[in-house]
Amino acid sequence: MTRVREVTDTTARRRLPAWCAVLLVACCLLPRASAQTRPGEGFEEFEEVDPYTKGEREALDRLGYVSLGVFRWQGAQFTKDVQEALGGTDMLWVETEHFKIGSSLTTYAFAPDADEKKLLAAELERLEKKTGRWRGKKKELDPWLRLHLYAQRAEELYASFCADFGLAPSDFEPKKRILGQEHKIKLLVCERESELSRYIALNYPGYEQYEFLGRVTPEAGLFFGTSVEALRANWTKPEEQPIDTMLHCQVVAGLAAVFLEGFRNTYYVAPTWLPFAAGHVYVRRIDPRWVSSCGHSPDAFRREDDWKWERDVYSLVSNEFFASTETMFGWTGYDDMKMRDHMVAWAKLEYLLTVAEGDRKSFLMTLVTRGPEKDEKEERLARQRRALSTAFRLTPEQFDEQWAAWVSKNWRRK
Repeated sequence: MTRVREVTDTTARRRLPAWCAVLLVACCLLPRASAQTRPGEGFEEFEEVDPYTKGEREALDRLGYVSLGVFRWQGAQFTKDVQEALGGTDMLWVETEHFKIGSSLTTYAFAPDADEKKLLAAELERLEKKTGRWRGKKKELDPWLRLHLYAQRAEELYASFCADFGLAPSDFEPKKRILGQEHKIKLLVCERESELSRYIALNYPGYEQYEFLGRVTPEAGLFFGTSVEALRANWTKPEEQPIDTMLHCQVVAGLAAVFLEGFRNTYYVAPTWLPFAAGHVYVRRIDPRWVSSCGHSPDAFRREDDWKWERDVYSLVSNEFFASTETMFGWTGYDDMKMRDHMVAWAKLEYLLTVAEGDRKSFLMTLVTRGPEKDEKEERLARQRRALSTAFRLTPEQFDEQWAAWVSKNWRRK
């Protein structure tokens, strides 16, 4: 089932609520782009050789890379074919243990944002330990460095997801070791909207206007794509915004969603609340300010403290004004969830992942599994109740009581 809500911004373009577009696009070749989008006409030209690895096998091994540059992307398509389909624009490509990643991101000068600078410093330190190719502080991210950062970010998210739910490669068939999928997860991070639009236009006409696009299919596995240009369009002064962090949050939210929507080859049987809640969990671990990465228009979060969800959830619990777990289990679409519901779903999943005593692997395996061909509402509800009971030995009512008591004790001063 496609979960899409249109949001109209000041430019009158249709926008998907953050990761929702994950459900809309599969990898495919597109026609050659028009001449005005080709490199050498006002666009940054990328270095042909990666300055951080020099393409040396030993350096690639230290980073955990399988390939860098030209490799098979999907079916008979190689990365050079996809690049040509995007109009011949400069693209950089890397294949890691679990991902195939394409990037047309240009050089990024750090925004005047202390939190982003701190976050990037920590990420670059982790990356430098693996490459050893640079010294000193960075004031900007060049295209190759951005590719390496997204490879690191994607693999770190994958590792966190598996650790949170207690997953190991042995939990899946040998040929389907990537969350039960045969294919590696594909991530396309574009500088320009037109590149992502061309990627989907041939087989998915009508969806080119969306800024975040993804799909889970048996043929291609898991895919997520986004563009910086669309992200910048949401802000009147993008040069003052930590765009790299915001893009990082978008990607993490989108990938977390497709992890769940394609988990164990199931294709969109995850409960409605779960992909949203997971997106919030992983985004807030990066930078909790960017709530709009997971289901809402940026215009809804312009006030300075809109991101302080612990405080707001505490207030909801204190006033007994929150969706019960039984109600949460019954949600069937995006429109079922108000803003406070996103907060509550996030808080309940955060509690299950970090505080509650139970079997998180069993919980996920039971939640995201194929039911009868006609998966009626009551069967979905029963599956979720069963997951909570089997993994945590709690009824929905008992869980609400336990969770609310924890929130009241621990988030009082947030």
